[in-house]
Amino acid sequence: MGTVLEARGLVVRRGQQTVLRGTDLTLNAGTCTLLLGENGTGKSTLMEAVLGLHPLEEGEVRAQGKVVRDAEGRYARRPHLPLGVLLQTDGSVRDQSVRHHLEVCASSSGACINDEELAALAQRMDLRHRLDDRMLALSEGQRRKVSVLGALLPGLMNEGERLLVLDEPMAALDEGGRATVAALVADVVRRGATVLIGTHHPERFPSVTHAFELKEGQLHAVEHDALEAQPDESWPTLSPGASRPSAWSLGRRYAWSGGTPLSGSVLGVLMALAVAALLFDASSVTALSPTAMLGLLLLPSLVAGSAGDAALLTLRRDRAFQRLMALGLRPRDPFTPLVLGALGPLLMGILLDANVGLDVVLAGAGVGLLLSQCVAAADALGLRLARPESIHLRLMMPFVVLPFGLLLDLLA
Repeated sequence: MGTVLEARGLVVRRGQQTVLRGTDLTLNAGTCTLLLGENGTGKSTLMEAVLGLHPLEEGEVRAQGKVVRDAEGRYARRPHLPLGVLLQTDGSVRDQSVRHHLEVCASSSGACINDEELAALAQRMDLRHRLDDRMLALSEGQRRKVSVLGALLPGLMNEGERLLVLDEPMAALDEGGRATVAALVADVVRRGATVLIGTHHPERFPSVTHAFELKEGQLHAVEHDALEAQPDESWPTLSPGASRPSAWSLGRRYAWSGGTPLSGSVLGVLMALAVAALLFDASSVTALSPTAMLGLLLLPSLVAGSAGDAALLTLRRDRAFQRLMALGLRPRDPFTPLVLGALGPLLMGILLDANVGLDVVLAGAGVGLLLSQCVAAADALGLRLARPESIHLRLMMPFVVLPFGLLLDLLA
């Protein structure tokens, strides 16, 4: 029985508090390990740390002998093995359908799933009639069922090592849902998956091999009487070989399904055009210097880029960023600011009856794209902090005016 994951000497700070104090954890292949402890003891922090989601003051996390994250700042951009993740929040994008959420969970771990298998799994979870509904339309318990099922999908493959990390999978579920989840956990363990579960209800899980209680940042082994699990052959078997979803296509879908660009970059461009129409007309712009004229033409591109990445804003709104990061998915939507950046000078030129050359259009596309990626990098940095709302990196946005002015002078 090989070691799937090994965490040694983890020291993690959340804000001013040290949550983990030299914590060690080893997960062997085909085992089911429970993390127990009262609220606030750091169970969720430990589970997020072994997924590489927190910077480490000391220690390291390795999966199959490869670094997931260490105190020197090294971290893996993608999981080293098929991974299923359920965090405290369900991590779903609320405007996506149940079907799309489960398909992304499967393909991100390399599992192929067809419509028949998806329908069979949804039927077992009493969700078949909701497959094409948006996550937003589900009750809290139904969303939790979908999220638990998505996290356990990699375990339904019968080949290779797989790691499933579940934080309070029984939360918000009724008795029937809890029994179904317990049966599915037992089945994936029987198939050889490695499962780590944080829970307040150890008595509900069969096939448990180890149990630990987290106290004052340290793990302590505890006795646990494992329930007898009856084999269940009715769960479908998924085949490996699926290609991972594209970050760009996923980003566009996340951005536009929720309409984030319509309330951000698109609205900003329309407002910039409206203000220009109120302040200028075709006769007044002829008196402007070349630099001022170019700045006016590129103003919508600047506004479009300042809105940031719509996909990242959607993930932030739905608190889905960390789950996708753990899965090695970084959805981005560079297409929207690129197109709006190119259209901005054209629309401004039409509005002011000014000639707009190809060089100005390309400059607008570049301004929109580059600025949006800079803002997205600042947003992503803020989301990685222990307390994301404690620092407002967007307050630094006025400083982009200086390089924008230098660019105008250069182009003019």
